[in-house]
Amino acid sequence: MDAAAAPTRRRVKPPLQQRSRDAWNRILDAGVAILVERGRTALTIGSVCERAKVAPSAIYARVDGISGLFWAIYDREIAHVLQTNRKLLSAAARTPPGSDARIRAVVHAMCETFRRYGAFLEQIVSISVVDPALRERGSQESLAFLGEVVRLLPSRPVRGATDVARMIHQECVFRALYGDRWLSRRAESNAAFERRVSVMALCRLGRGWRGDDACRRRRSFE
Repeated sequence: MDAAAAPTRRRVKPPLQQRSRDAWNRILDAGVAILVERGRTALTIGSVCERAKVAPSAIYARVDGISGLFWAIYDREIAHVLQTNRKLLSAAARTPPGSDARIRAVVHAMCETFRRYGAFLEQIVSISVVDPALRERGSQESLAFLGEVVRLLPSRPVRGATDVARMIHQECVFRALYGDRWLSRRAESNAAFERRVSVMALCRLGRGWRGDDACRRRRSFE
């Protein structure tokens, strides 16, 4: 799949009848499950048809084969990822601007989004290494993703919000790719991971360190 072959949402022929919509949803659900469980190489027209219990014509009626199906799966799932993240960030936006609570809530929004969709995002990031079209789409959507985060974080110090947004995103991506034992002698729970990332965010933004032993210790190495 290269950039020239990457279909847009407009190239998916939408099903008009309820029965066809149900079949198309089963196809997309099956595609996501195969991608998450077995990887991109296992995603074939045959494997999706078998799992979704549809004939190949149900796929070819909507997209131009396996490339089109992959992009239809990606479009739907990434929309779910972004919708979830915006909902969680909306909750973060209700905390006091510039407060430690706001920073922690933003970290939670990012960590929770990746927790829910980590298996899917792991596959997408891995595939993007060898797929320029997917890498470009992912880059654009990540920038938009981070823009929403930056707007919620304190604007001082200069570039602090951008640095923190990128740090949170990178930490979450590495966790999705390499699991909860990445650079650790033991598994790091979701709660511990979120606490650690929150401390780093608070430190970079100059918050909380006076009364936070973990942050004070971190600053002693700077």
